Amino acid sequence: MTGADDLRRAPLLVDLDRLLHDLRGPLNAAVMHLEVLKRLQSEDPATRASLQSIHQELERLTAMLPLAFAVCALEMGTPRRLLLRGVVESAIDEGTRKRVRVDPGPWPEVEGDERLLVLAVRQLIVNALEAASDESEVRVAVERTEADAVAVAIHDAGSGFKTRNPNAVVRLMGSTKGGHLGIGLLVAQRIARLHGGRLTFETAADGGGVVRLVLAGRPS
Repeated sequence: MTGADDLRRAPLLVDLDRLLHDLRGPLNAAVMHLEVLKRLQSEDPATRASLQSIHQELERLTAMLPLAFAVCALEMGTPRRLLLRGVVESAIDEGTRKRVRVDPGPWPEVEGDERLLVLAVRQLIVNALEAASDESEVRVAVERTEADAVAVAIHDAGSGFKTRNPNAVVRLMGSTKGGHLGIGLLVAQRIARLHGGRLTFETAADGGGVVRLVLAGRPS
């Protein structure tokens, strides 16, 4: 299952790696100066609280930068014809397969980078599984949308989305779950865009969430 550690280990593009190195300099300097201020041990509670908040935000920024750059470094390989059902099956982790139901289709062919599409669908399935209880089922369906476009729709049994605006839903480290960095949707969105597609979000009539990975399909 690909996550933050895998992204950190992935090689960055040369320019991104250089920029990340340059950004770490002033960030590390800011942390060191903050430690000096904290050692002054101000007796003002408001000052101490502000210094602690600054420290926490700097730590968040330190963690966010390499992940953000790793997502930006995802690149499209040579596209080829793929059976979309095969991409979905490859994206399902064996440990959770019993909780994932894949609709029979028919599933079309698409053009794309198989490695990236499997990664995107896997992230969306993992997010859907985490959105509800351990006993809930995730359903993966295929939908035809506008001309020559197809969507992989992932239905979960969670509480749905407060908004359909992708910019409000897809945020780096935006997860509210403890121990989760919230990068799955960002990775999936990046991959969708590399394929000329997008992510959409809605709350179903039954209250669950539906995320659609919309891709250009192959003409029939």
